[in-house]
Amino acid sequence: MTRRNKILLGLGIVVVLLVAARLALPYAVKDYANRKLAALEAYSGRVGDIDIHLWRGAYSIDDIVIVKRGASRPVPFFRANRVNLSVEWHSLLRGSVVATAAFISPELNLVQAKSEKDSQLGEGEDWHARLEELFPFRFNTVQVSNGTVRFLAPGIQTRDAITARHVNGHVSNLTNVIETGKETFADFHIEGQVLDGAPARVSGSIDAFAKQPTFDVNMEVKKVQLPKVNPWLREYIKADAEAGKFELYMEMAAADGKFKGYAKPILEDVDIYRSGEPEKNPLKRLWEGFMDFAANVLENKEADQVAARIPFTGTLKNPQTSLFATITSVLRNAFVSAFARSLEGSITLRDVKKNLAGIDPNKEPDKKKKEEKKKDDKKDDEPRPGPPGKS
Repeated sequence: MTRRNKILLGLGIVVVLLVAARLALPYAVKDYANRKLAALEAYSGRVGDIDIHLWRGAYSIDDIVIVKRGASRPVPFFRANRVNLSVEWHSLLRGSVVATAAFISPELNLVQAKSEKDSQLGEGEDWHARLEELFPFRFNTVQVSNGTVRFLAPGIQTRDAITARHVNGHVSNLTNVIETGKETFADFHIEGQVLDGAPARVSGSIDAFAKQPTFDVNMEVKKVQLPKVNPWLREYIKADAEAGKFELYMEMAAADGKFKGYAKPILEDVDIYRSGEPEKNPLKRLWEGFMDFAANVLENKEADQVAARIPFTGTLKNPQTSLFATITSVLRNAFVSAFARSLEGSITLRDVKKNLAGIDPNKEPDKKKKEEKKKDDKKDDEPRPGPPGKS
């Protein structure tokens, strides 16, 4: 055999080996992914197929399903038609080797049950770490397209779950590739439709590297038709909404194991029918009384609206909600003006660290701190000027 023929033979063998490796690679990656998903502690999962895209440094996972071990509800925790994992090329051009993950038509089912064993809320697993096990580089961007999120609670049938559809959003700069100077450097924005078309939006920023949850979040849900939540009203307050609209605005920030925020629910044109069946649960009876009182007495006569600003503050292990501030806020709405339809922009990480600096995340707040909090709540509920044109 001549030297030329030996060289050609060697090149031919290399080409055959490369082609064989390329053909075998999807099966090897699929086997690796399934072994990683099967090794989850509280959950288990599998993937249907793997497509490799070597020319752009990427691969795709088809038909991924993750279920809770021993779950009482017959719904998977997570599934998606396709997940694309790839090198983030614009970051690579800046000298950072990071990745991006794109979830196509994902479905997330959250179940709150009476026991921790039957609950399906994703607890017990570091999902960011599990995702990074499926790709050799850290993820800097996560995108969601046409997603679905469902939430179930005890006594609620699967068909009556609170469901968000057409969920689209992204989380960017998770690895702080672009130095923004902000404490919460990773921004996120998610939009969708809940309860048959009501628009919802969640946005804010997070610090993915913080030892304790550090984030600044704004959320708003608009134009919810109250009859759409009748299964929940029947289960928890034994009532039916024949008419009415609901909106919710919320801001919350957390840092160093502490949080501060507010929720602002708004009810309009409410017509609630309550069954004559007595409620045995004292907390539910209290809520029923508040709903009747708010809907029938504290309705804003000019705007035909019932609203409350509910502040909450404390540690992630000890949430505190001021009932006094809630009632005061409802009263103020009844006699001053309807709330402005926008987020106040009043909750920031600076507020959390300044106002909650004395709270030990591992201890209950002492008497002195409770008294100081009451004073703060009283200041928060002093009358403020209403929107232009209102009185």
